[in-house]
Amino acid sequence: RPFLNVIAWSSVLVITFHPVHQRLVRKTRRASLSAFVSSVLVVVAFVIPLLFITAVALDQFLALGASLQHVFTDETGLKAGALRQAYEWLSDRLGLEAAAIVAWVQQNASELTRVVAGYTLAAAQNVAGAVVSFVFILFAMFLLFRDGDRIVARIPDLLPFARAQSEALLARVRDVIYGSVYGVVVIAVVQGALCGGIFWILGIPSAALWGMVAVVTSVLPVVGAAGVWVPGAVYLAATGQWTRAIILAVFGTAVISTVDNFLRPKLVGGRVGLSELVMFFSLLGGLQVFGVLGIVLGPVLFAIAGAILDVLSDETAVPRS
Repeated sequence: RPFLNVIAWSSVLVITFHPVHQRLVRKTRRASLSAFVSSVLVVVAFVIPLLFITAVALDQFLALGASLQHVFTDETGLKAGALRQAYEWLSDRLGLEAAAIVAWVQQNASELTRVVAGYTLAAAQNVAGAVVSFVFILFAMFLLFRDGDRIVARIPDLLPFARAQSEALLARVRDVIYGSVYGVVVIAVVQGALCGGIFWILGIPSAALWGMVAVVTSVLPVVGAAGVWVPGAVYLAATGQWTRAIILAVFGTAVISTVDNFLRPKLVGGRVGLSELVMFFSLLGGLQVFGVLGIVLGPVLFAIAGAILDVLSDETAVPRS
C-alpha cells in the first residue's frame, strides 16, 4: 500500500510509452538497454517539464499574492470602474460603508502572503519524499519496460474469464490509458496554453499560473477551460476594461472552449468510450481518491468495471462450475 502511487504512476507511464519502447527493442534487440533508454525518455518528456512548470507556478503564485496585496492596499485600486459602483450599491442598499470594507480588506491583505508562505514551506518539506518516490518510479519503470510483456502475458491466465475476454479486457485498459494521456492531457495543455497566452496579451496578472489552472479545469467535462477565462473576463469588466473583457469573452468562446470539439474526436475518438456524465464523475472520484493520478485511473477503473460487466453479461464468457 505505501507504494501504490509509485506502482500506478510507473504503470501508466510505461503503458503510455510502450509503443516507443517496442520500436527501441526492434532496433537494439536488447531489452535492458531499451528499457533504460525508454526510462530516460520518460524523464525528459515528463519530469523535466513538470519541474519547470512547478517552479513557474510557485513564482507566479507569489507574484499573484503580491499583486492582490498591492491592489487591496492601494486607495485607487479598489475604487475603479465597476468596483466603485459595487461599493456605492452596498452603501446605498445594504447600509454598509464602503470605507469600512476597504479598511477591513487592507487590514487583512497581508494574510494572503502569510498563507502563500505556509504552502511554500510545506512544499519544500515534501521535496525529500518526492525525490524518493521519483527514484522508485524510475526503478519500477525500468523493470516494467524490461519485463512488462511477460507480466501482461500471464494476466489472462489469472482472470476468471475465457482467454479471449481477458485479452479484450486488457486491450480495453490500454485504450483507455492511451485516450486519457494522449487525448485528455494534450487537449488540456492546448487549452491551458491558449488561456495563459490570451491572459498575458490582455495584461491579466499571473497569466502563466492561470494557464496552468486552465489545464486542470479543462479536464473536467462540465467546467472546462471556461472555469478560468470566464472569471478573467469578469475581472476585466469589474476593473473597467470593457474592451479587453469583450475580447477575452469572444476568444474564450470561439477558440479556447471550441478547440476541444476539434481535437477530442481525433485524439480520443472512441477509445475511452464513457459518456460525459460518467466521465465527469470518474474524474472527480479519481481526483478525490488518487489525487492527480486519478485523471487517468478514474476513467480506467470505470472502463474496467464496464468491460467486466459486459463480460459477465455474456453467459458464454463466464465459466460454469
